Amino acid sequence: MKKRLLSLFLIAVMLLSLCACSGKTKQDTAQPSAAASENTSGGPVRLVYMTSWEDKVDYNNYVAEVGKRFAEEHPDLCSGVDVLPVSYSGYEAKFQTALSSGTYVCDIFQGQPQTYHAFADPMPEAFAAWVDENVVDYLKDIGVYDGVRYGVPQEAGNFQQLYINVDMFEAAGLDPDSPPQTFEELKEMAKKLTQYDENGNIKVAGFGIRYSGEGQGIADKNLCIIHSFGGKMFDAESRTASGYANSPETITAVSWLKSLLDDNITNLEIGVPETAFAQGTAAMIMRESWVVGYLQNNAPDINFKVYPIPSVEGHEPVGAGNLFPWSHMVYKDSPNKAVAWKFLEYLYANVENDLKMNESAGYLPVLAENYTTDYVTSRPDYVSVSTVLERDYTPCYDYYVEEMTELAASFGNGILKVLYDEASAEDAMNTAAAEMDEILAEAAQ
Repeated sequence: MKKRLLSLFLIAVMLLSLCACSGKTKQDTAQPSAAASENTSGGPVRLVYMTSWEDKVDYNNYVAEVGKRFAEEHPDLCSGVDVLPVSYSGYEAKFQTALSSGTYVCDIFQGQPQTYHAFADPMPEAFAAWVDENVVDYLKDIGVYDGVRYGVPQEAGNFQQLYINVDMFEAAGLDPDSPPQTFEELKEMAKKLTQYDENGNIKVAGFGIRYSGEGQGIADKNLCIIHSFGGKMFDAESRTASGYANSPETITAVSWLKSLLDDNITNLEIGVPETAFAQGTAAMIMRESWVVGYLQNNAPDINFKVYPIPSVEGHEPVGAGNLFPWSHMVYKDSPNKAVAWKFLEYLYANVENDLKMNESAGYLPVLAENYTTDYVTSRPDYVSVSTVLERDYTPCYDYYVEEMTELAASFGNGILKVLYDEASAEDAMNTAAAEMDEILAEAAQ
């Protein structure tokens, strides 16, 4: 029956380009709860895990492997876990269509609670209390919407850090152990790091910026700069964007970003920041902690160091927080919710699973206990991460409203207009603020 339902699902969502693929440690030392101990399906079930991280093959395979162990230990409940990867491009529309169908499409899915809470089963209270007690402090708000915990935080380190190319710093007469402390220092160093060909064209950008992709991604990658200058995307309490998305601080931050292009420090052809950095065509970038693993696996010859992003005089340094609160949730229309919750408890209660699952993708683990492991303490970004985790300031958690995707898209598109010389920073952000106010007003009706 399970296989038949899965086949029907795959056929039904073929228009959405979904495609399927398929993975005994020591006994868990800490059990979050005894919830979900009863299998109401009448026999062992095979769980389906739907994810938009199609490219994280090792991560997904590890989930499947743990599913195999879970099945071996609970043969009366489960026969394993199948991974259903969805192409990240346009995944939200695909997820919305599949999850809103009211039919069985998966048991566990990866997503953001502010977008998918209506499709998610509230987490059992005992498990929720365990998650709150055991995850890294800054992740306690991840997986929660409107005071209800729906999911387990999926990753840590999902905030921007400064990556510098050590060899390029030294060649430019800069000290790689003395990174820029302010954004003005970053710009001055970037000028010295930029390399040109005989025609004056940039061949190595002093600082690689995020300029390609959808508006939501542009907003996410550049909010650290906006926040550093004292700007915000919008105010959740008053549900307004005007005065925030187009504040003097936000406009100054966007203008600073544009000045890197105007001063020929970078350009809009250098490529995606992490790719350019890995290829040696960008001397500095800002990206999340997963880039550590990406560089070690894909660019082992790049000598790099990682630091907290710079700050702006008169403003608080930005702490840990992100625009994408990825979480593992249980689908409310799954007939196997009890087994699915029991599997998630099994997956996270053993700290070794959290460590190995995230290590396979180069991520930081989510459980606080793993931050004393060799994997974490030996990482090039360990000191940077530790420093950022000690900071309090970040408006990111205020952005987790149902309309966040649309709001971020308008905000990011405003930044793009500035980068592509389609509008001044003031005009572009005024337009974005007006669009965002309209989105918030319509949602309130």
